[in-house]
Amino acid sequence: MVYILKTGAGALINFRIYDKDVFLGSLPSGKYLAYECEPGQHLFWAGAENRDYVEANLEPNSVYVINAEGQMGAFVAGVNLKPMNPNEFRDKKVFYQVVKNDTKQFYTKSDEDKSENIAKAMEKYQELKSKNSNKIAVLTSDMKFENADKPTK
Repeated sequence: MVYILKTGAGALINFRIYDKDVFLGSLPSGKYLAYECEPGQHLFWAGAENRDYVEANLEPNSVYVINAEGQMGAFVAGVNLKPMNPNEFRDKKVFYQVVKNDTKQFYTKSDEDKSENIAKAMEKYQELKSKNSNKIAVLTSDMKFENADKPTK
């Protein structure tokens, strides 16, 4: 299970969230996405004024959290995907507060044609990857949240 939160600037902007070539949905303020997926390698990315990427290696029966942080851009908000660290109290607290106060949104298959957007995003990802860019964040298999609904110091 992967939770994708939305925090930061850009309250009026819906971030578009993907798992490689699968459109998971638009993420408005006040909601978070709960996505059940197969274990293994995934490429999560979000689109706004920019695109941001997280490579993930997920273990079965585990919970992972990614924060789609809004950042003010030139004209609209950009997005920064940040893997949340279960060993950081602040990350656990943010996750707990979002789950407590915001509305859960589950992934549902969409018939919207996002092929052009996906193709451009994959091209940009390959370009960043070929340059060993540090703009691709990594969510490792050990970054799983346990008892995430009760953060402790």
